[in-house]
Amino acid sequence: MSILRYSWKNYLRRFPGWGDNVDLQVFRKPRNTLFFVYVIKTGRLIYGNPLDIDVNSAIRNELGGMIDEREFLFLNSDDEVMVCKSLKELMFLLAAIKCGIYESSNWYRMARCLSGLGINVPVEFKHCLKPPGIDVLRSVGEPILNRVMQELKTIRQVMEHNYSL
Repeated sequence: MSILRYSWKNYLRRFPGWGDNVDLQVFRKPRNTLFFVYVIKTGRLIYGNPLDIDVNSAIRNELGGMIDEREFLFLNSDDEVMVCKSLKELMFLLAAIKCGIYESSNWYRMARCLSGLGINVPVEFKHCLKPPGIDVLRSVGEPILNRVMQELKTIRQVMEHNYSL
């Protein structure tokens, strides 16, 4: 395959109009998670067969156990990247539920969606690969975590009730 002989940047030059802000990803078997929902529903397929993913099922999976795990990581992890990513993932999940996949598909849309709920998304959580220290993340993020978890737990209760009928 010719793609292997080129660096990604050289390969992308073959597609006019694509700038440097492209993230190519290869998926053989995507999991049913919110991450893959965003990639598959809002990304652009350049090679291969279209993939489909059940958005409702992915959200139910995330609400099932992920929210408690992310809350625990935020409160207890010694790794600032994990602390940052845990709250960021929870914020994206809430935005996906409240505003839809397309209206929460990037940082700015997610922040706009949550601001409509009265939640001001802290900029400290935007770049989780180079986050501020844990103390800053926790002091800025804990009130947001509490509000986001309150919303998500309410949604989970309603979903559990609706699916048990």
